[in-house]
Amino acid sequence: MIEIRGLRKTLNGKRVLDGVDLDIHEGTSLVIMGPSGTGKSVLLKHIVGLFDPDEGDVCVEGMSVPQAGGREIREIRSKISYVFQNSALFDSLTAAQNIQLGLPADHCRHVYAMTDPLVLEAVSLVNMGPEVLALLPSELSGGMQKRVAIARAIVGRQKYILYDEPTTGLDPVNASVINRLIAQVQRETGSTSVIVTHDIESAFFLGDRIVLLSDGKVRASGTPAELRSSPDPVVQEFLHPKLEEEMIGE
Repeated sequence: MIEIRGLRKTLNGKRVLDGVDLDIHEGTSLVIMGPSGTGKSVLLKHIVGLFDPDEGDVCVEGMSVPQAGGREIREIRSKISYVFQNSALFDSLTAAQNIQLGLPADHCRHVYAMTDPLVLEAVSLVNMGPEVLALLPSELSGGMQKRVAIARAIVGRQKYILYDEPTTGLDPVNASVINRLIAQVQRETGSTSVIVTHDIESAFFLGDRIVLLSDGKVRASGTPAELRSSPDPVVQEFLHPKLEEEMIGE
């Protein structure tokens, strides 16, 4: 379980997180939504220890991330994998080598990436064949790069997978493919998914529970059905934004 309590963070003079309280239960899929600039990605980075909070705490299975020393933060991070918004593949490494980076360094030094059974299993889980393993990221489409990034995230079988805007930059068809893949990965690995997205369709497809951030705070939290029926005007405006011409009275 991941517990977030009273989390506050100011960046460039702006308070992006303003007292966030959140529980993330094992084996579930939590979607974090909200307008741009509301701290969604910043929240993810606190979970994995890339940011330290100004106030508050983040605990992963009872271990405080901000207070963790070197050994403790390595233990915490061994439980978590991260899929970055831009995939963050290394250009000079093959797909196989990029995927193998999700495994301990000692394993990578002693096992050839192209024939690594764990790499081959991860590629299969993201519905790609071994023929992609020798390709460089520049030889892969955007959708295939996302799959390689997800394969890297799952190859070590971490309990928690954090997805930062996993469908950004993809066309609707590939976005749908990636959404189905995320759901499939959770079913088949039993992992806990935390997905940051601004895409409403993705959120309602993937989320067991959805959290809406607004002005750095949790504005709403519940199942997809509960958010759809929420009487909160901020929630409804986010889910059903007015057309521009309606906004100007046309």
